[in-house]
Amino acid sequence: MISKTSYYSMFIFFTVFVQSSILKSEESRLKKPSKSNAVEASKSATTSKGLKRFRVGQKAPLIEGFAADGHACNIETNKGSFMLLTYWSLNDKNYAQNLQTVERIFKKYQDRTDFKVVSFWNEDWTEYMAEMNQRGKSFYSSRDWWKLKFILTDLSVKTAGGKDRIWSTDLKGAKAPTYILLDKEMRFLAIDIPSSQLEKTVDSHLNSKVKKKKTK
Repeated sequence: MISKTSYYSMFIFFTVFVQSSILKSEESRLKKPSKSNAVEASKSATTSKGLKRFRVGQKAPLIEGFAADGHACNIETNKGSFMLLTYWSLNDKNYAQNLQTVERIFKKYQDRTDFKVVSFWNEDWTEYMAEMNQRGKSFYSSRDWWKLKFILTDLSVKTAGGKDRIWSTDLKGAKAPTYILLDKEMRFLAIDIPSSQLEKTVDSHLNSKVKKKKTK
């Protein structure tokens, strides 16, 4: 006779397997540019400068990721709030320490309704879900700190007239984490922030109005 625990384990395995298959199918679809746009896609890939093509004050491109339930989340939903974007790799030797830094920043401003954190993991679905489950539902279900699986699309997927986005090729595999700060209108405030300057950078932008009032 199969125990309830065994049934539950089988259910979790099946759910993760199905979601993983769906997401891989979706990412594979995105990675296949049409023949009519092959030449343009090739040019775009070779002329890309990664995050350096973006400028402070520029409107951010399409930014989205998969939530733990398998649904795609577009961060446009958070428009009206400052947003700290963090891109992680579980292979980063300082991963735990860097995650703690972001958690400290999040807690410092948790009473600010106009501040959100959106984190993306660059792992495959299985590794991403293992990390989410290990840390627990209270970790990945926070409304003010989204934890998403990064949609690993390559710049070569971009078609003529298609929306730009932050692509997997913009984030060099060995370079993790990557930090970006957006303003309330989803414009870049700071791009590729060094880890050592992250908290100071966030503080300076979120407290800028306070500083101005004091100088008057």
